Amino acid sequence: MREIEDAVFTLGHTPIDLMLQAGKRMSEAILRYYPQKKAATAFISKGHNAGDALVVLKHLSEAGWEIAIRSAFEEHELAPLTQEMLGRLGSVHWNPKSSPAPGSLLIDALLGIGAQGPLRPPLAELASTMNQLRLSSGCTVVALDTPSGIDGSTGKVYAEAVEADHTLCVGLPKSGLLTSSTINHVGAITLVPLDSLVPHYPTFDADALQLITPQSLKRKLRNFDTDKGRAGRVGIWAGSEGMLGAAALTATAALKAGAGLITLFTTQHLYPTLASMVPHEIILNTCDDPLLLLQQNFDALVLGPGMGTPNSITAKKLLELVEKTQLPTVVDADMLNLIAHTDNQQLLSHYCILTPHPGEMRRLFPSKNSREETARAFCKRYPSTLLYKGARTIVSAHSEALYINSSGTPAMATAGQGDVLSGLIAGLCAQRYSKIEAAKLGAWLTGEAAQIALAEGTESQETLTASSVLNHLHKAFLAVPLHLTMSSSA
Repeated sequence: MREIEDAVFTLGHTPIDLMLQAGKRMSEAILRYYPQKKAATAFISKGHNAGDALVVLKHLSEAGWEIAIRSAFEEHELAPLTQEMLGRLGSVHWNPKSSPAPGSLLIDALLGIGAQGPLRPPLAELASTMNQLRLSSGCTVVALDTPSGIDGSTGKVYAEAVEADHTLCVGLPKSGLLTSSTINHVGAITLVPLDSLVPHYPTFDADALQLITPQSLKRKLRNFDTDKGRAGRVGIWAGSEGMLGAAALTATAALKAGAGLITLFTTQHLYPTLASMVPHEIILNTCDDPLLLLQQNFDALVLGPGMGTPNSITAKKLLELVEKTQLPTVVDADMLNLIAHTDNQQLLSHYCILTPHPGEMRRLFPSKNSREETARAFCKRYPSTLLYKGARTIVSAHSEALYINSSGTPAMATAGQGDVLSGLIAGLCAQRYSKIEAAKLGAWLTGEAAQIALAEGTESQETLTASSVLNHLHKAFLAVPLHLTMSSSA
């Protein structure tokens, strides 16, 4: 980032140009994800990171927010450019003696990307204050570029490091923030692009961690003559006694993904109950033989959500289905467990998209390494596309980079989220997204939908459900730019 900034300065851009752009974009992100807050306190030091925060405060103030500044330094000690931003801000509470209002927003702008080593006084005390307010007063901490006390290059976490709920990365994500060791200090990540920097972005090494952001995703625009057949057909083998909700969520998500025709297979015994649970647009097909899915004209399959432990005959046929299919096939939940239990990992072909949570991954591919190392090792051994779920979901495949999802919230730690993800990925594959494109897009969309639900105040961290995510998927889709035209060929 420093090299890129130097390059644009030689072309005539100035530090104040970038500061104004960055501050405006970061304020837009805050207003998108935290519109209910209405009060913000910036914790600042002396440098340009503090200047960015002052620009953010100006835009929040113009949006009707109450703003304040907490600093261990006097105004005359600030960098000249930061002093100029303070002058533009106008009247503001400087070093307020009273604590920020409970539940308000705290902006961490103590240190930028150039900082290394542990926090020292007086910044360590300010960082500690933010962490305490986050726990005791329910304040939300948003870090600008990097949480103070985290090495953005290596991911090393120093004592007293800020525990942010959300980090707004300017220009490019900092590689150290993408590692699993920093999750509880970085929180959700939003990339804040600066148009003047984009032409100077480097080409990254294939081994580098890469961040999944809306700017890196592609949403297909349909031709006007697209019909339901061309929008794709999804077949789903899911659900069992006591777990029909998983089947309903999976099918509904495939529908919400835009697939044209979704068929959910169930037994005659479960048909009446399931028929009352799924949207009217879902086709229900009574079936006891999974191999019948091979005889229908599907474009993508989902196997496993809520399936339970099948009898030996059905289990054998499901494994045969995985072996024989040449369709993009999302393998999830109980299907992953069946493959692991029967030691049939050799069936994991390049047609498969695997969506294990950590427990399923341990059964499928035991490893004591980090999540990143485990994902790399798995993708070297098997040709499948991997979506390794977790607080920082990893998407990869053989000869692909490790893609780290930026969206999501701890509120998603509830039943059914994986079922929604599986149906969404299959629905995208049916529309001819590549397997890795569908996995990346599905991971980001579900996390973003959850964040939107919280931002709108319709859900809390405790009440968010998988159904809430489904209900907000449309707004997440709208955040991804339209790119390619969906093929009109059958």
